[in-house]
Amino acid sequence: MKKFLKLFFIIICNLAVFAFLIFIIDMRIYKRYASSYYSDNSAVSLIYPVSKFKYMPDFSGIMTDTENFFNGQDMYSGRKPDGLEYKDKTPVIVFGCSYAYGQYLYSNQTFSYKLSHILKRPVYNRAVIAGNFAQMYLQSLSASLYKTIHDTDTVIYVMMNDHYRRSMHRYFSVLDLCVMPHYSIKNNKLIYENYKNPIENFFKSLYIVKYLNHAYVDYYINNPKNAERVTDNTLLFFTETRKELEKNYGKKLNFIVIFFEDWDIQYGSILRQKLEDNGFKVISTKELTNEDLQTEKYRNFDNQHPREAAWDLLTPLLVKKLELK
Repeated sequence: MKKFLKLFFIIICNLAVFAFLIFIIDMRIYKRYASSYYSDNSAVSLIYPVSKFKYMPDFSGIMTDTENFFNGQDMYSGRKPDGLEYKDKTPVIVFGCSYAYGQYLYSNQTFSYKLSHILKRPVYNRAVIAGNFAQMYLQSLSASLYKTIHDTDTVIYVMMNDHYRRSMHRYFSVLDLCVMPHYSIKNNKLIYENYKNPIENFFKSLYIVKYLNHAYVDYYINNPKNAERVTDNTLLFFTETRKELEKNYGKKLNFIVIFFEDWDIQYGSILRQKLEDNGFKVISTKELTNEDLQTEKYRNFDNQHPREAAWDLLTPLLVKKLELK
């Protein structure tokens, strides 16, 4: 018995030393790259709740259920609703990422603000900076959404091609410590990762593990052989979100997906067909105007986000094309 305990103790000590060495090596690699990364991307540290050289995420602050995540996200995203003066009209809900949110824009310069004043309807901007399909679906599960927005008949998702990649990542980037909601897909069902396992959290937070994960995701997303799987998984987020919203609002919804194409979306045509076959309305900004949305007039060159001029141009065209009322 004593020999067994002694052997067990030696094994545990060796594993602890091994884990500590991995941690130290990984931390040195992280710090080496983090300094240059943040010096070149200073805006990132201003947007996300990330400490430049704090190695490990504070997992005590990570929400482990849908309700808490939704409440937590309000601390750094989710604009105040626009058009509340039209409170007698049915609201519109907007989902998406920083494009839809209006990052770098004042409230009265955003898509949701301009949409509300053209439609004369309230518009609730529920877009999330660095958003993806998972964050849209996660909000549809939250009771807070339905307490805030009692009714809707129109939902709009503003999409860009990077949402494919983000939906597969656990972190926003290799060097970020900003944890994103993540779902695995098994048997055509979305399985939420709850971040409750501290050993798993430690392992997945290692720089080298994040780096390998990002390298794999980038390869997977950019391999044409995976186009069907990528778009099928994306479609599942949309159909499940719509199902939750329609269940809670008790009616069929007008669900619109806008492809904001300031560069080509690799799987855009494949996903579009799948969405339309499942009853979603889909439109590309390239269909609306011959204007080049990649010029400095319409986007910020240093961060690629739409300027107010882009939404001034696109919003009335979208309303007319989609026959929104």
